[in-house]
Amino acid sequence: MTTEGTAANRAAKPASLRRELRLLVEALVVAYLVVTFGFTTVGVIGSSMEPTLTGASASGNLVSRLFAGDRLFIPKYETWLRRTGLLGGYQRGEIVVLREPDNAPTAVLSGKRDLVIKRIVGLPGDRVRIEAGQVFVNGVAIAESFTVSTGALRLHTVDFPQVVVEGGEVTALVMGFNDARARASTPLLPSRGVHVSPLPVDDPRVQLYYGALLGSILVPDDAPQGVPMVLDLVVPPGRYFVLGDNRSFGGSQDSRYFGTVDAMSITGRATAVIWPFSRAGGGNVRGLSPAAAYRLQ
Repeated sequence: MTTEGTAANRAAKPASLRRELRLLVEALVVAYLVVTFGFTTVGVIGSSMEPTLTGASASGNLVSRLFAGDRLFIPKYETWLRRTGLLGGYQRGEIVVLREPDNAPTAVLSGKRDLVIKRIVGLPGDRVRIEAGQVFVNGVAIAESFTVSTGALRLHTVDFPQVVVEGGEVTALVMGFNDARARASTPLLPSRGVHVSPLPVDDPRVQLYYGALLGSILVPDDAPQGVPMVLDLVVPPGRYFVLGDNRSFGGSQDSRYFGTVDAMSITGRATAVIWPFSRAGGGNVRGLSPAAAYRLQ
Protein backbone atom coordinates (compact mmCIF):
# COMPACT_ATOMS: atom_id res chain seq x y z
CA MET A 1 0.00 0.00 0.00
CA THR A 2 1.32 3.43 -0.89
CA THR A 3 1.90 6.22 1.58
CA GLU A 4 -0.92 8.15 -0.03
CA GLY A 5 -3.30 5.17 0.41
CA THR A 6 -2.41 4.76 4.08
CA ALA A 7 -3.04 8.43 4.74
CA ALA A 8 -6.39 8.24 2.95
CA ASN A 9 -7.46 5.26 5.07
CA ARG A 10 -6.48 7.08 8.24
CA ALA A 11 -8.54 10.09 7.20
CA ALA A 12 -11.51 7.90 6.28
CA LYS A 13 -11.72 6.13 9.66
CA PRO A 14 -12.69 9.22 11.72
CA ALA A 15 -15.25 10.15 9.08
CA SER A 16 -16.71 6.64 9.19
CA LEU A 17 -16.87 6.71 12.98
CA ARG A 18 -18.59 10.08 12.88
CA ARG A 19 -21.20 8.73 10.46
CA GLU A 20 -21.84 5.67 12.65
CA LEU A 21 -22.07 7.81 15.77
CA ARG A 22 -24.47 10.19 14.04
CA LEU A 23 -26.68 7.29 12.92
CA LEU A 24 -26.69 5.89 16.45
CA VAL A 25 -27.64 9.26 17.95
CA GLU A 26 -30.38 9.74 15.35
CA ALA A 27 -31.76 6.27 16.10
CA LEU A 28 -31.79 7.01 19.83
CA VAL A 29 -33.53 10.34 19.27
CA VAL A 30 -36.17 8.72 17.07
CA ALA A 31 -36.69 5.94 19.64
CA TYR A 32 -37.04 8.52 22.42
CA LEU A 33 -39.58 10.54 20.44
CA VAL A 34 -41.59 7.42 19.56
CA VAL A 35 -41.67 6.17 23.16
CA THR A 36 -42.38 9.62 24.61
CA PHE A 37 -44.89 10.93 22.10
CA GLY A 38 -45.92 7.94 19.97
CA PHE A 39 -46.47 4.66 21.76
CA THR A 40 -44.83 2.31 24.22
CA THR A 41 -45.48 -1.01 25.91
CA VAL A 42 -45.67 -1.81 29.61
CA GLY A 43 -45.33 -5.19 31.27
CA VAL A 44 -47.74 -6.15 34.05
CA ILE A 45 -46.05 -7.01 37.33
CA GLY A 46 -47.95 -8.31 40.35
CA SER A 47 -51.51 -9.52 40.79
CA SER A 48 -53.45 -6.30 41.42
CA MET A 49 -55.30 -6.49 38.08
CA GLU A 50 -56.21 -10.17 38.15
CA PRO A 51 -58.25 -11.79 36.71
CA THR A 52 -58.29 -9.24 33.86
CA LEU A 53 -54.51 -9.07 33.48
CA THR A 54 -51.82 -11.57 34.43
CA GLY A 55 -48.71 -10.14 36.04
CA ALA A 56 -45.17 -11.42 36.41
CA SER A 57 -43.74 -11.95 39.88
CA ALA A 58 -42.08 -8.83 41.24
CA SER A 59 -39.34 -11.01 42.74
CA GLY A 60 -38.51 -12.78 39.48
CA ASN A 61 -35.47 -12.14 37.31
CA LEU A 62 -35.42 -9.53 34.56
CA VAL A 63 -36.33 -11.98 31.79
CA SER A 64 -39.26 -13.29 33.81
CA ARG A 65 -40.54 -9.79 34.54
CA LEU A 66 -40.26 -8.87 30.86
CA PHE A 67 -41.99 -11.90 29.37
CA ALA A 68 -44.05 -13.73 32.01
CA GLY A 69 -46.64 -11.00 32.52
CA ASP A 70 -49.07 -9.53 30.02
CA ARG A 71 -47.59 -6.72 27.96
CA LEU A 72 -49.84 -3.75 27.28
CA PHE A 73 -49.90 -1.31 24.36
CA ILE A 74 -49.93 2.36 25.46
CA PRO A 75 -50.60 5.11 22.86
CA LYS A 76 -48.57 7.93 24.40
CA TYR A 77 -49.87 10.55 21.97
CA GLU A 78 -53.24 10.31 23.76
CA THR A 79 -51.59 11.33 27.03
CA TRP A 80 -50.06 14.45 25.51
CA LEU A 81 -53.29 15.38 23.74
CA ARG A 82 -55.12 15.12 27.06
CA ARG A 83 -52.52 17.16 28.89
CA THR A 84 -52.78 19.92 26.29
CA GLY A 85 -56.58 19.89 26.43
CA LEU A 86 -57.02 18.65 22.85
CA LEU A 87 -58.53 15.35 23.99
CA GLY A 88 -61.15 14.78 26.66
CA GLY A 89 -60.54 13.12 30.00
CA TYR A 90 -60.37 9.42 30.76
CA GLN A 91 -63.53 7.33 30.94
CA ARG A 92 -64.86 5.04 33.65
CA GLY A 93 -63.66 1.50 33.22
CA GLU A 94 -60.50 2.38 31.30
CA ILE A 95 -57.26 0.73 32.41
CA VAL A 96 -54.43 3.20 32.91
CA VAL A 97 -50.77 3.26 33.87
CA LEU A 98 -49.98 5.82 36.56
CA ARG A 99 -47.24 6.92 38.89
CA GLU A 100 -48.39 5.99 42.38
CA PRO A 101 -48.79 8.97 44.73
CA ASP A 102 -46.32 9.86 47.47
CA ASN A 103 -48.69 8.58 50.15
CA ALA A 104 -49.26 5.14 48.63
CA PRO A 105 -48.25 2.59 51.30
CA THR A 106 -45.61 1.02 49.04
CA ALA A 107 -44.19 4.45 48.18
CA VAL A 108 -44.07 5.44 51.85
CA LEU A 109 -42.17 2.27 52.75
CA SER A 110 -39.80 2.19 49.76
CA GLY A 111 -39.25 5.91 49.24
CA LYS A 112 -39.94 5.64 45.50
CA ARG A 113 -43.03 5.99 43.32
CA ASP A 114 -43.47 3.02 41.03
CA LEU A 115 -45.61 2.80 37.93
CA VAL A 116 -48.79 0.84 38.63
CA ILE A 117 -51.76 -0.31 36.56
CA LYS A 118 -55.31 0.39 37.76
CA ARG A 119 -58.85 0.83 36.46
CA ILE A 120 -60.59 4.21 36.53
CA VAL A 121 -63.80 3.92 38.53
CA GLY A 122 -64.66 7.50 39.48
CA LEU A 123 -64.39 10.61 37.30
CA PRO A 124 -64.09 14.20 38.51
CA GLY A 125 -67.40 15.12 40.15
CA ASP A 126 -68.51 11.50 40.67
CA ARG A 127 -69.78 10.34 44.05
CA VAL A 128 -68.09 7.09 45.07
CA ARG A 129 -68.47 4.76 48.05
CA ILE A 130 -67.85 1.08 48.77
CA GLU A 131 -70.14 -0.97 51.01
CA ALA A 132 -69.24 -4.58 51.82
CA GLY A 133 -67.05 -4.60 48.71
CA GLN A 134 -69.80 -3.29 46.43
CA VAL A 135 -68.77 -0.15 44.55
CA PHE A 136 -71.37 2.59 44.10
CA VAL A 137 -70.85 5.46 41.65
CA ASN A 138 -73.41 8.27 41.72
CA GLY A 139 -75.70 5.97 43.68
CA VAL A 140 -75.52 3.16 41.11
CA ALA A 141 -74.18 -0.25 42.14
CA ILE A 142 -71.47 -1.27 39.65
CA ALA A 143 -71.90 -4.86 38.47
CA GLU A 144 -68.27 -5.92 38.72
CA SER A 145 -68.91 -9.66 38.72
CA PHE A 146 -66.06 -10.06 36.22
CA THR A 147 -63.60 -9.42 39.08
CA VAL A 148 -64.58 -12.69 40.79
CA SER A 149 -66.15 -14.60 37.90
CA THR A 150 -63.29 -17.10 37.64
CA GLY A 151 -63.75 -18.17 41.26
CA ALA A 152 -60.03 -17.71 41.91
CA LEU A 153 -60.53 -14.53 43.97
CA ARG A 154 -62.73 -13.86 46.97
CA LEU A 155 -64.19 -10.37 47.30
CA HIS A 156 -62.90 -8.39 50.27
CA THR A 157 -66.06 -6.95 51.83
CA VAL A 158 -64.51 -3.61 52.68
CA ASP A 159 -66.38 -0.42 53.64
CA PHE A 160 -64.94 2.88 52.39
CA PRO A 161 -64.99 5.60 53.49
CA GLN A 162 -66.52 4.68 56.84
CA VAL A 163 -66.58 7.75 59.04
CA VAL A 164 -67.94 9.29 62.22
CA VAL A 165 -69.70 12.66 62.00
CA GLU A 166 -70.00 15.19 64.82
CA GLY A 167 -71.52 18.64 64.41
CA GLY A 168 -71.96 18.12 60.68
CA GLU A 169 -68.27 17.39 60.08
CA VAL A 170 -66.20 14.23 59.72
CA THR A 171 -64.30 13.85 62.98
CA ALA A 172 -62.98 10.29 62.63
CA LEU A 173 -62.30 7.56 60.08
CA VAL A 174 -63.08 3.97 60.99
CA MET A 175 -59.83 2.22 60.21
CA GLY A 176 -56.75 0.65 61.72
CA PHE A 177 -53.04 0.37 60.99
CA ASN A 178 -50.60 -2.49 61.22
CA ASP A 179 -47.98 -0.29 62.86
CA ALA A 180 -48.22 2.62 65.28
CA ARG A 181 -45.63 4.66 63.37
CA ALA A 182 -47.12 7.07 60.84
CA ARG A 183 -44.61 6.37 58.08
CA ALA A 184 -44.46 2.60 58.50
CA SER A 185 -48.16 1.81 58.50
CA THR A 186 -50.53 0.20 56.04
CA PRO A 187 -54.20 1.12 56.39
CA LEU A 188 -56.57 -1.61 57.56
CA LEU A 189 -60.10 -0.85 56.44
CA PRO A 190 -63.27 -2.15 58.11
CA SER A 191 -64.88 -5.17 56.51
CA ARG A 192 -67.07 -8.11 57.43
CA GLY A 193 -65.18 -9.93 60.18
CA VAL A 194 -62.59 -7.16 60.57
CA HIS A 195 -63.56 -4.64 63.24
CA VAL A 196 -61.49 -1.52 63.75
CA SER A 197 -62.12 1.53 65.89
CA PRO A 198 -62.54 5.14 64.72
CA LEU A 199 -59.38 7.24 64.59
CA PRO A 200 -59.58 11.04 64.87
CA VAL A 201 -58.91 12.86 61.63
CA ASP A 202 -55.92 14.66 63.15
CA ASP A 203 -54.08 11.37 63.73
CA PRO A 204 -50.79 11.63 61.74
CA ARG A 205 -51.47 8.32 60.01
CA VAL A 206 -54.94 9.40 58.92
CA GLN A 207 -53.51 12.66 57.64
CA LEU A 208 -50.75 10.86 55.73
CA TYR A 209 -53.03 8.58 53.75
CA TYR A 210 -56.36 10.42 53.73
CA GLY A 211 -55.71 14.04 54.67
CA ALA A 212 -56.39 15.28 51.13
CA LEU A 213 -59.51 13.13 50.88
CA LEU A 214 -61.29 14.28 54.05
CA GLY A 215 -62.61 17.47 52.47
CA SER A 216 -64.16 15.45 49.63
CA ILE A 217 -66.47 13.38 51.85
CA LEU A 218 -70.09 14.42 51.36
CA VAL A 219 -71.86 14.83 54.72
CA PRO A 220 -75.69 14.95 54.47
CA ASP A 221 -77.53 17.46 56.65
CA ASP A 222 -79.38 14.61 58.38
CA ALA A 223 -76.29 12.44 58.97
CA PRO A 224 -76.50 10.60 62.34
CA GLN A 225 -74.08 11.95 64.91
CA GLY A 226 -71.38 9.78 66.47
CA VAL A 227 -72.37 6.65 64.55
CA PRO A 228 -69.99 4.93 62.06
CA MET A 229 -71.41 5.06 58.55
CA VAL A 230 -70.30 4.85 54.93
CA LEU A 231 -70.64 8.13 53.03
CA ASP A 232 -70.01 9.20 49.46
CA LEU A 233 -66.80 10.97 48.55
CA VAL A 234 -66.86 13.42 45.67
CA VAL A 235 -63.93 13.05 43.27
CA PRO A 236 -62.26 16.50 43.04
CA PRO A 237 -61.64 18.27 39.71
CA GLY A 238 -58.59 16.99 37.86
CA ARG A 239 -58.50 13.76 39.85
CA TYR A 240 -59.68 10.14 39.49
CA PHE A 241 -60.73 7.32 41.80
CA VAL A 242 -58.89 4.15 40.75
CA LEU A 243 -59.13 0.51 41.80
CA GLY A 244 -57.36 -2.71 40.94
CA ASP A 245 -59.56 -5.54 39.66
CA ASN A 246 -58.15 -7.85 42.34
CA ARG A 247 -60.55 -7.04 45.19
CA SER A 248 -59.44 -9.86 47.46
CA PHE A 249 -57.85 -9.03 50.82
CA GLY A 250 -54.49 -7.40 50.09
CA GLY A 251 -55.05 -7.79 46.36
CA SER A 252 -54.53 -4.17 45.34
CA GLN A 253 -53.32 -0.90 46.81
CA ASP A 254 -55.47 1.77 45.21
CA SER A 255 -57.68 4.74 46.01
CA ARG A 256 -59.05 2.90 49.04
CA TYR A 257 -55.58 3.21 50.56
CA PHE A 258 -54.26 6.54 49.24
CA GLY A 259 -57.25 8.52 47.97
CA THR A 260 -57.84 9.92 44.51
CA VAL A 261 -55.01 10.41 42.02
CA ASP A 262 -53.98 13.48 40.03
CA ALA A 263 -54.73 13.29 36.31
CA MET A 264 -51.14 14.38 35.64
CA SER A 265 -49.85 11.22 37.34
CA ILE A 266 -51.48 9.08 34.64
CA THR A 267 -48.85 8.24 32.03
CA GLY A 268 -51.11 6.47 29.55
CA ARG A 269 -54.18 4.40 28.75
CA ALA A 270 -53.78 0.68 28.08
CA THR A 271 -55.60 -0.16 24.86
CA ALA A 272 -54.58 -3.76 24.21
CA VAL A 273 -52.75 -6.84 25.46
CA ILE A 274 -50.13 -7.69 22.84
CA TRP A 275 -48.13 -10.43 24.60
CA PRO A 276 -48.10 -13.38 25.16
CA PHE A 277 -50.16 -14.53 22.23
CA SER A 278 -51.90 -17.26 24.23
CA ARG A 279 -52.49 -18.43 27.81
CA ALA A 280 -53.90 -21.72 29.07
CA GLY A 281 -54.52 -22.88 25.52
CA GLY A 282 -56.57 -19.81 24.56
CA GLY A 283 -55.85 -16.57 22.77
CA ASN A 284 -54.53 -13.74 24.92
CA VAL A 285 -54.05 -10.85 22.48
CA ARG A 286 -57.06 -8.57 22.85
CA GLY A 287 -58.31 -5.01 23.07
CA LEU A 288 -58.98 -3.40 26.44
CA SER A 289 -62.22 -1.49 26.01
CA PRO A 290 -63.92 -0.06 29.12
CA ALA A 291 -66.02 -2.73 30.83
CA ALA A 292 -69.75 -2.32 30.16
CA ALA A 293 -70.41 -2.33 33.91
CA TYR A 294 -69.11 1.25 34.16
CA ARG A 295 -71.51 2.75 31.61
CA LEU A 296 -73.90 4.36 34.06
CA GLN A 297 -77.47 4.85 32.86
